[in-house]
Amino acid sequence: MFEKGDVECVEKLISPCKEIIKNGISMEYENFEKRIQLWNEIKENFDRYKNGECGTFLEDLDMHYRSLFDISLLILARSFRVNNEDFSFNTLYSDKEIQAYELIESYNVFEISSKNDIKKKVIARDERLMELLEKYYLEAERKIEEAIENPEIRLPIRYYLKKKWDNYKKKMNEAVSELVMDLDWFQKVVTQWRREAEARAEKMVERAKNEIEERKKNLSEKEKEIEKILQEIKNIKDKVEKGSRFVEIREAKFYENNFIGRLKKKLSKEIELAGKRFIVENVKEFSGVDITQYIHLSEYERDNTPENKYMVAKLVEKKLIGVGKTLIFKAIFYARVDQLIQQGIDTDPLTLSEINHYISEAFDMKGDSILLCIASPTGFAREVEEHVCGEEYHKNFLSKVSLCLVDLESGEVIINPHDKNALRFRKLCEMEMDNEKLARVKKCINQLLLEKGYVTLEDGMKVCGEKKMVKRAFYNLEREKGYRVKYLKKIGLVLVRG
Repeated sequence: MFEKGDVECVEKLISPCKEIIKNGISMEYENFEKRIQLWNEIKENFDRYKNGECGTFLEDLDMHYRSLFDISLLILARSFRVNNEDFSFNTLYSDKEIQAYELIESYNVFEISSKNDIKKKVIARDERLMELLEKYYLEAERKIEEAIENPEIRLPIRYYLKKKWDNYKKKMNEAVSELVMDLDWFQKVVTQWRREAEARAEKMVERAKNEIEERKKNLSEKEKEIEKILQEIKNIKDKVEKGSRFVEIREAKFYENNFIGRLKKKLSKEIELAGKRFIVENVKEFSGVDITQYIHLSEYERDNTPENKYMVAKLVEKKLIGVGKTLIFKAIFYARVDQLIQQGIDTDPLTLSEINHYISEAFDMKGDSILLCIASPTGFAREVEEHVCGEEYHKNFLSKVSLCLVDLESGEVIINPHDKNALRFRKLCEMEMDNEKLARVKKCINQLLLEKGYVTLEDGMKVCGEKKMVKRAFYNLEREKGYRVKYLKKIGLVLVRG
């Protein structure tokens, strides 16, 4: 019956899928790290299934299993999107796929309701149920059928949604058919719904006309504002300026977790860098800011506030004979925590005065050689790059302290080109990038710039890709092409062709 398929094997692989499907849209309230873990587990299990680990199954059964994997990943992708969480794979499923799932999920009361339960609630004129039935008769059925037949939605998802919807629809239709026979008033209710819908439609058309006129007006004002900035930008010579970045507090926390998490993974017991092996000793993690001092913050807000974490480790070169060189490695995440808490955002690169303290502190550390890595979610001002890469820094500072600056949004790493230690150890500090994906987004952004002369972050996300990658493309194009990035209060982040 199952050809060569091992059902018990598949049941183990789809076990986490069933739990996610059972929770449905409430998965958005689950802990972020837990959802990441589930995503990775299901992706791995799905790959194992597709690679034939459990054998082969008849077509219908195979489609059933594939639909469970796909829909559970869709539910997780939806949760990342709803929570505005920076997760690179949350674009794997389209808006149409997620919206179709949400529409059917809005009828999940029928999951636990029998035909008689529905009849009782209708007779009692249950407000929630009557709203669902009205929506069903006027628009939902048509929209769902269109989604199920839409070839842009992948087949396993359509398979799952159709199966789920057919079950709900059967209960509704059976209950309603009996109610129409038993209760004359229900037929009148349905007729009244249709009349009211026609009246609402007329009002909506009128309102839509007014909204279009208002949007045209707002768009005109927006373009005027950008024209002002464009003129302003043409007169600016500095490479980076105040207001050229845009990082929200939750994004800053994500960058901190990502930076420290990657370092923990890299600083295993033994690492290889520039052809030499090093033993890693005394790895310690600290918080530069005590978040508990902000007593007005809720627990949720504290969890989403960066702590300026930093790590210190000792790297000892491995030698067959004798003792190798010892290097002290210190990596710091630095954000303006006060600014982020007060405003919710930060728009300025770090200045030289803000990092000088850490450089001076590094000189007081014990050890023959120090590698200092400073990571910033808002990047670094032009003065910082000029100082670190300049001849004076090379002459005065490289004797003991090597400095590596990491722009967490653009992925850029700034080091003095004459600093051999920094060149050797930069891989410890830098963040991995999807270069092919970034190249595609940059190409897309460039195309939009040719059309209008500017691109807003919002427009870039709609057309070119996810928020993190669009922002990275903005900053890369600013450096490579001489374009300008500016944060405007009423508009958001804008890239302008100078």
